[in-house]
Amino acid sequence: MQAKYLAIVPVCLVAAGCGADTVDTGEVESAIEQQLSGATVSVSTVSCPDDVDKEEGAKFTCDAELEGGGKAKVQVTQTSNAGDFTYRFKPGTVQLTDDAVEPVLEEDLAAGGLPGATVDCPDTINVKTGETVACTATGSGGQQSQLTFTFSSDDGGIDESSVTTSGP
Repeated sequence: MQAKYLAIVPVCLVAAGCGADTVDTGEVESAIEQQLSGATVSVSTVSCPDDVDKEEGAKFTCDAELEGGGKAKVQVTQTSNAGDFTYRFKPGTVQLTDDAVEPVLEEDLAAGGLPGATVDCPDTINVKTGETVACTATGSGGQQSQLTFTFSSDDGGIDESSVTTSGP
């Protein structure tokens, strides 16, 4: 009887992964919230899978909700078996709301000599590096013009040198 019992134990360890060491996704979620928040992107909550085994080089994806209603997918890469990770937004998955983008553009206009200007952008903006986004800028006197800009990175960073206004 003892021989049969011993033969079953190794099968359990290999087939079912008995006692496998898994990633503490709560720590990963907190780190993503802290490390990926910036000027236009503020991560409010993150949800990662619960059953990720620790394995150097392995990757998994988490869902992030952004302040103001935006969302994104985050690629997590395990850089060691000791719990070290890198995080980055998956290109093309970041969606920002106008509430995240407009204040940044208004600050840029104020710094450029147009204090009191307001900006109206589309409700949802898909972040794509180098792609032009159009909004409407209204000066303090009520005059409107078209404002355009491009994103400098997949995380929603705005290329300040690309912010231009044109119109009447």
